[in-house]
Amino acid sequence: MALNKSNVLKKNRNIKQKTDITQLFKLIYEKKSFFALILITLIIQLYITYYISENIDIEKDEDTKTFNFNPKLIAAYITAFIIILILALITMPPELKFILFSLFSCAFGVILGYRKSRYDPNTIKTAFLGTISIFVSMFAFGVALIASNIRLGYMFGLTMFFALLFLLIISIVQFFIIQSSFLYKILVICSLMLFSVYIVYDTNSILQRDYGGDFISASLAYYLDIINIFSNLLSTSDFE
Repeated sequence: MALNKSNVLKKNRNIKQKTDITQLFKLIYEKKSFFALILITLIIQLYITYYISENIDIEKDEDTKTFNFNPKLIAAYITAFIIILILALITMPPELKFILFSLFSCAFGVILGYRKSRYDPNTIKTAFLGTISIFVSMFAFGVALIASNIRLGYMFGLTMFFALLFLLIISIVQFFIIQSSFLYKILVICSLMLFSVYIVYDTNSILQRDYGGDFISASLAYYLDIINIFSNLLSTSDFE
């Protein structure tokens, strides 16, 4: 009798798993066009950032090997900050949002160009491959959570936001006040982990939320995850 009950439970569990997987494939199929637009937009914006970072004229002090605080870099930081606030707070047509996204990618390309100039090509290549690996694995994990009927809701997203805010505050304190190499390492590792989890959360959100066709916002979320992961992977080479 107990054996029959066990078989029934196992059979029901297998049926539920098959149903969950079927629903997942159905969900992905329904959103295939949306995902395609996200991917295309993401590739375009990443290419803009890459192109700018490769072609920007870097001004560098050859004696100290430190960057000058030139207007170009300062303007890039200010521009990126203003644009990301506008994109986050103001509702606008997709065409205008795409243009602002492109301007943000240009500004970040300038910032990334200065960052990349501090590292040798092998370090940059390793960070690039590591970023791809993290993105693919975390994206797959996000899909797997949906397949397991695990949905990351509003509270999880709010927790992630406060964690990011806390890291930002500590980073400012570390940069201007403490300047501890140990704290710097901790911040880089925590930031790398946080943005990796953000890929899982963003994937989970895209699959379960109705974006109303706003593929640019979804693409921007992935863009920020990828850029921050790449930047933090570069920073890990400073540990040596």
